Amino acid sequence: MENENLAAVLHQFLLMLRDPVIYLAIDEKGGAFDEEESLHIRIAKARALMCVFKLEQSQDLAFLLNKELRDSSHPDLQVLNLLTLIRAHRLSGNTHSAASYAEEAIAVAGKCEHIMMKTMAECVQLSYLNSNAEELESRAPAIAEQLNRADHPFMRLYILDWLGLSYSTLNKYDLSLSYYSAAYDLCNQHGLSVASLELIFAILDCCAHLQKHEIGEEFYTLGNKLISHLRLHIFEVQLNFYYAGLKYALKDYKAAVLFFQKSSQALLASEVKMPKLLFEIYNNLAKALNRLKMQDQALHYQLLAEKLLQDNGDMVLKVNLNANIALSQIGLQRWDDAYRRLRDAERFYRQHRLLEPLIKVTGTLAFYYQKRKDYLRAYVMMRRLDDLKSKQLKELQQTRSRMSEGRLKQILDDSKAIKTKYNKLLYEVSKRQTERFTGSSNAARRVLDSAVLASLHRDASVLILGESGTGKEVLARMIHYGSPQKNWPFISVNCATISPSMFEIEFFGSAPGKLTGISEFRQGFLEQAGQGTLFLDEISEIPIDFQAKLLGAIDTMSFCPVGKEEKLPIRCKIIAATNRDVLEMFKSNSFRVDLLHRLNTLEINIPPLRDRQEDIPLLVDQFAHGFAREAGKRLPQIRDSFYERLSIYDFPGNVRELKNIIERIFILYYEPIWSADILDNIDAFRRNKHLGGSLIEHNIKDLDKERIMEALRKTGGKQKTAAKLLNMSESTLCRKIKRYGIK
Repeated sequence: MENENLAAVLHQFLLMLRDPVIYLAIDEKGGAFDEEESLHIRIAKARALMCVFKLEQSQDLAFLLNKELRDSSHPDLQVLNLLTLIRAHRLSGNTHSAASYAEEAIAVAGKCEHIMMKTMAECVQLSYLNSNAEELESRAPAIAEQLNRADHPFMRLYILDWLGLSYSTLNKYDLSLSYYSAAYDLCNQHGLSVASLELIFAILDCCAHLQKHEIGEEFYTLGNKLISHLRLHIFEVQLNFYYAGLKYALKDYKAAVLFFQKSSQALLASEVKMPKLLFEIYNNLAKALNRLKMQDQALHYQLLAEKLLQDNGDMVLKVNLNANIALSQIGLQRWDDAYRRLRDAERFYRQHRLLEPLIKVTGTLAFYYQKRKDYLRAYVMMRRLDDLKSKQLKELQQTRSRMSEGRLKQILDDSKAIKTKYNKLLYEVSKRQTERFTGSSNAARRVLDSAVLASLHRDASVLILGESGTGKEVLARMIHYGSPQKNWPFISVNCATISPSMFEIEFFGSAPGKLTGISEFRQGFLEQAGQGTLFLDEISEIPIDFQAKLLGAIDTMSFCPVGKEEKLPIRCKIIAATNRDVLEMFKSNSFRVDLLHRLNTLEINIPPLRDRQEDIPLLVDQFAHGFAREAGKRLPQIRDSFYERLSIYDFPGNVRELKNIIERIFILYYEPIWSADILDNIDAFRRNKHLGGSLIEHNIKDLDKERIMEALRKTGGKQKTAAKLLNMSESTLCRKIKRYGIK
């Protein structure tokens, strides 16, 4: 008896799917149902009402039927009726009720006699109860095997449709398309017109992801013919929606806007209430408008979508929309609201560990800061985005066997694009400086990351460690010009050039009078810096007695000029630097431990050039461009052999030495093509080549002396010009000339 009833219902399902309008014989009352009709007709009628989007009536009828079937011995029929209830509630946007009925269907499935009803209930479980992707994929093949056992077209259709949906969820759109196509062929075989139409929508969605233009166009045409045949113009809503999605995927944004608008107009003109679908239309329409730089119109539709979500408890959906609204507001320069929405979205995604949307909103934040010309914060976001993409890629590679190759390729392409944007931002961060800290190695990136953090924390003192010539002052300037105090002075002080007796006056300033022997007021470095940056190079040269005074001033954030009792506030950021080993300074008691700790709230250690040799080509290109422009010469073609020769040299003078080598070549040995041979004109490289090209230990003092002598020769003995050429102060040059006995 049970099988007879099931067969009767399935037979009615086939009749209904051929033309639900005729099946229902809908009159002006809108398809009212008759309780006197047989059970199997009423179950099919509930399904038919859902198919023509009479959702409330479908839900009412299916609800009454469910109450009736609970008290009967027809679990198979109850599962079929529950499938209608689930889908009708889902189409209405009531996902909570859909999930509740899904749980009931699973419970009832255990009582079913027909094996296929148990299989269909299992599909419900996997579709509606948030099963994870691994479980979905592991169970899908077993369900696919059930196709051979399905003894009715409707059952086969249900399973094929579910397999198509499942593999699309897993981003395996090729497989999804094959199952949807098989389902479509089955519908054609049995004349199931309305099911064919619904499958066309799914096929169009697959075509959008696979960018299969010709197949998409073919099925769009078939869809229009079916709609005319069925006289169900409400289906134009979904047909135009999915066709617009295909156009969007093909980057035909004007066509996408047109068909999204057609879709929304058709839905609003109908009596059908489908707020979830209308939300999706508005949201996607706004995305297409944003692509066309029509942010004002995009925002209009996004705000309409936001109203539709007011009574919806789906926080993920609301937060996603917030992020999209922010993107439109950025285009309209509505900065404050955009920033608030993006930050709220970021916090939500991070709190709930939603990696994919977190990646998207982080990218949008980078875009936001870039538009505001806050390149340092844009850089921070881009670095964060790079880390998130690396995490995503690692997770996906671990499950590579369970994901499509296309998806993996997409992630890899995205990562490459992020790195390109990242490098552009690095340039933006430092392009206003005459020199910039350059490098793409991991070591250089760590330095740059630390510099960005230092720029963003205005009150934090910074200690930069590194050998002579590594670019400590260049990095300090980068920190300053990327910080809020960039419009205030950058005061650079080489502590090695100050007489021990003058430290207090030089730093604190002095009042005129007999005590100081000065006739007019003199500003100290701390006052000159104002709210800017005071850079203290070679801090190891500060006398021990003045270290205590400087520590006291920093602790109290105030100082007294010599000969004056009035205290002045310290408003500047202090960046200190040394080429000495910090531990050595501790051990030798040459520097106060408490002062050193006070100066290194943030510590940045710049590695020597020999430890980041992959940055040499970038540095060479940077210096060559600069010197070519200054000298009015054509940029040379640089051979790989030139870079290779540089890479086996240990650069005791670091970046400064490399810069001087490039300048020397431009001045003395310029040729349009640079190969390794041109470096044989440089003494250090000539010695290096003579010793077989191996890395050797150089006498730094001798090399330094040679550099100074050559600079003096080039400048005709003019010490000021030579100091500039050597990138050092004139006082430092004088001290070294005396030390080396240069005549």
